[in-house]
Amino acid sequence: MVQLMTSQAPVDISSPPVATASFDPPVVRAGELAIYRVTVNAIESAIRVPAKVPAAKELTVQATSQGQVLPMAAGMIRPTTTFNYAVRASKSGLFNVPAHYIEVSGKPVVVPEAWLEALEELPENHEPARRLNLEAAVTNVFVGQNFPVRILLSSSRSNSLEGLSQLQINGDGFVPDKNFHATIESPQRQGRLVPTLIYQTTVRAVAAGQLSLSAQGFTAGNDFGGRIVIFGQVTLAGGPARNILLDSDPVTINARPLPPGALAGFTGAIGPFTRDPPRLETNSVRAGDPAQLTVIVRGEAGLAQLVPPPPPRSTQWQIFPATEGGFVPATEGTYPGAIFHYTLIPLTTDVRATPAIPFSCFDPVAEKFLDLTVPPVPITVTGENLPADWAGISPANSREPATETKLSLSGLASARGVTAATLTPVQLRGWFPFAQLSPLLVFAALWSVERRRRFLEANPEFVRRRRARRELRRHRRLLQRAVAAQDGDEFVRRAIASLQIACAPHYPAEPRALVCGEVQALLTDRNGDARVVQRFFDAANASRFGTSTRMAGDLIAHQPELNAVLDKLEERLCD
Repeated sequence: MVQLMTSQAPVDISSPPVATASFDPPVVRAGELAIYRVTVNAIESAIRVPAKVPAAKELTVQATSQGQVLPMAAGMIRPTTTFNYAVRASKSGLFNVPAHYIEVSGKPVVVPEAWLEALEELPENHEPARRLNLEAAVTNVFVGQNFPVRILLSSSRSNSLEGLSQLQINGDGFVPDKNFHATIESPQRQGRLVPTLIYQTTVRAVAAGQLSLSAQGFTAGNDFGGRIVIFGQVTLAGGPARNILLDSDPVTINARPLPPGALAGFTGAIGPFTRDPPRLETNSVRAGDPAQLTVIVRGEAGLAQLVPPPPPRSTQWQIFPATEGGFVPATEGTYPGAIFHYTLIPLTTDVRATPAIPFSCFDPVAEKFLDLTVPPVPITVTGENLPADWAGISPANSREPATETKLSLSGLASARGVTAATLTPVQLRGWFPFAQLSPLLVFAALWSVERRRRFLEANPEFVRRRRARRELRRHRRLLQRAVAAQDGDEFVRRAIASLQIACAPHYPAEPRALVCGEVQALLTDRNGDARVVQRFFDAANASRFGTSTRMAGDLIAHQPELNAVLDKLEERLCD
């Protein structure tokens, strides 16, 4: 593990973050979709973008996807994060998204200006925005049902295709399969064959309601992430991958809960499953020896998530939970199947067949439960070479029969219980309306606290200013103590610390890192107030870098001027 970690390329986290912005395509028809793409050379978790992107009033901007890719460049892994926004222009003209700031690792980074031109008519060779196309085999499913989806990426007009990396399916209430089967086909569209990259997988709905499903991925050049099947002629893109984030329009899936009336042995299998006749590895076994029962369940999809039914309880058999035995391929006229093995141990020689194992599934097409119970299989159990006391020590004979406990009323209480002060119903008592309102008041208080928390999270400058005001007042109290003690050195140190604390949130920066010029830059009176600040910083610098270790004690006389400067800076913190 250590050798593997040391052989990995280093991750570039020291380069200054730079943001780029562009429209794809830069020229569209009025009302047509364009993708506004912002790319930053930083990890995704370190970036905070504004909730609303500033744009011209004629543009509607909506966030669609975001993702991170780790390309290799110059022997280093350089993280790149992209944010996609769907933009539409309400009328023709030239519109822009002005330059604005985003936050990367707590520091502001400028996103440059980008322009979009909307025309009434476009040339014939105009290419629309490159996007993925998500196709779901069905849009009405049941909770727990697996359904196939396809992600399509059409080629450009030059019939050039490139692969996708970091491919993922987005949507709350779904569990997608991470294994994608990639092919390249050439369906006919608008009178011509269009080479199309197709990724196929399955998705399971795990929540009920109207759910939104979408896909996203980065272009990866000629890297398709594994084996791919190509039908027809196609041109694969050459050169390095451009790592452009593409996404799809959302698809609405209506997920319904299963109807009541589940049969015995239902473990969540949803689909038109079938069961092959069960097979025993041997039809003759000695009592106490294990026998293996093999069950094959076939289906078009969802075999990997299939849960075998639990074994039934029997006084004549000891049955262990099923173990997975892999999959069998599809044959002519049949679907592939999942194999399950049950280990059964007969506990008596009186049995003539294995016990039935209840099993059922739900058919989403017929919308009903199907009985797939594993039937009994004939078996011969012999008692050869058994100990003489087998009948006495076998679990089947030693188990005591369960006795049914009859329900009965308890006897009368020997002591009086809790007494009531009044027989008036609780709903008619005076305090009951206030008790009814208490959950609403608690909810309102929690909502107010959460609203305040979200506001402070979205506006960290308020938190910084509030902390600075609290710290400034504490230092001003220490400043007054230094004046009362006529301690010139302590007075100068507290004065400089107060000035730095009052100015730090405006940059923002660590207070001790601010110098005299940065403090003077925030003063409105560049003559009087600036000279006062300069005196204190000159005294501190002379003590720190000069031959004398004591600061100028006569600066205590400038306390009124210093208080006036601190009052102005404190007012700025309250704006």
